Amino acid sequence: MLETQRDPAHRHNESGRSRAAVYASRRRLRAAVALSGVLLLAAGLTGCAGGGTGVAPTASPSAAVPASEGGDAGAKAQELFTANKCISCHGVDLAGRVGPSTNLQKIGATQTKEQIAEQIRNGGGGMPAYKSKLSEDEVNQLADWLSSKK
Repeated sequence: MLETQRDPAHRHNESGRSRAAVYASRRRLRAAVALSGVLLLAAGLTGCAGGGTGVAPTASPSAAVPASEGGDAGAKAQELFTANKCISCHGVDLAGRVGPSTNLQKIGATQTKEQIAEQIRNGGGGMPAYKSKLSEDEVNQLADWLSSKK
């Protein structure tokens, strides 16, 4: 009997490849899949933080989300929403682009204005904190506008 036939790591399968070669290929494939998942996650979080370019909106935010809910204040909040690249994760129509938790179309039905303002200030759950980027007045404008989404 040949030496390679006695060593289980060197047994050959029907394709002629040794078990060791097959296992090495599988390890490389798993590592590549894991790396691509990490890169996709990092790209998504970069978009949420406003660092990525994301996908350019096809419609203006005021066309997608009615400003009648708050008048001028609503329009100013929408400008803040767009200027701070919130649309990268939440979308132009507030439907969310990074999973169900980023959908804000009815956020006012599930969270109070204070809870929304706290989330904007401190972030969490993948969302970056905006307390160093937005004034308290701007946070309140966004929270007012979003709390009206029911």
